[in-house]
Parts: sequence; C-alpha cells; structure tokens
Amino acid sequence: MYNEVQVMKDKIFYLIFFGIILALSRIIPHPPNFTPIIASAIMAPLLIKDRLFGIAIPIFAMFISDIIIGFYSYQFVIYSSILVIALVAPMRKNYINLGIMAVGGSVWFFITTNFAEWIIWDYYPKTFEGLIAAYTLALPFFKNTLISTCLFTGLIAISIKYLELINQTVNYYILNFFKKS
Repeated sequence: MYNEVQVMKDKIFYLIFFGIILALSRIIPHPPNFTPIIASAIMAPLLIKDRLFGIAIPIFAMFISDIIIGFYSYQFVIYSSILVIALVAPMRKNYINLGIMAVGGSVWFFITTNFAEWIIWDYYPKTFEGLIAAYTLALPFFKNTLISTCLFTGLIAISIKYLELINQTVNYYILNFFKKS
C-alpha cells in the first residue's frame, strides 16, 4: 500500500513539475517552435516508468498553455501527434534510440501538423504543388523543432537522476510538513 502511494506521489510531482515548466515554455517569449514539448513526450514515459501517465504530461502542459495562448483549429492534430510520439517512445534509456526518437518525433510532428495546416487553411492551393509549398515554407520552423527536441531530449536524459533526487526531496519535505500539521 505504501509503495503504491509513493508511486502515485512521484507521478503527481512529475505531472505538476513538468506541466508548469512546459506550459511556461510555451507562454514566455521564445523562437517559433523552440519548446521542450516533443522532448517531454519522448522522455516523460521513460522518466515516470508509466507510458499512459507519461503521455498526460505534455498533453496537460499543452492544454494549460492553450487556455492562456488560445485554442486553434488544428489543435487535435497537434495533440494527436504528441500522443503518437509518446506512445512509440522508448521505455529504456538508450541514447541512440532517444536520438533516433528525437529526430523521428520532430519529422513526424512536421509532417502531420503541416499537412493539417495545408488541409484546414486556405493559404495554399489544394494541389500537390500547394502541399509542397506548405512543407517548403515550414522548413525554418522545422529547424527550430528539430534543434529544440534534440537539445531538450538530451538534457532530460542526462538529468534523470537529478530529477529523481529532486522528486524525493520534495516528497520528503511535503510529507514532513503534513505530519507536523
């Protein structure tokens, strides 16, 4: 029973901790598409050791920040792309697999979201040439997505032990605070 409570506390800590940081990363000024959201979709299931709860972290952060930033027509596509990335993310810490996933996740996000942009909006003609134009004009954004995803995936992978230590320390202080009350 105690172990189950501790596991749930760990998951709640990561959901709140990363949810706030990720939401802020989208709200504060930043270069276009340079956020740790895709990296969190890759790393959260591994960090929490629970794929479904790990999926909740980037989706929760996206939703919280979208409440502030505003909702948009192809939001479902973006959330679905992040969900798929988290579903296929590796559950073991292997730097080669994480690197492949960072690049692959960035490419997947680029392909799906820009296809949705082409389909939903009237910016481009609904022809093959219009689709190519949509992808071509999105390449500068892809560069930022690729760099940020690789950078943040690496930083989170390197920081896992420290994040677990912070989690234990916070849980210790919270537990002691409520015991005294």
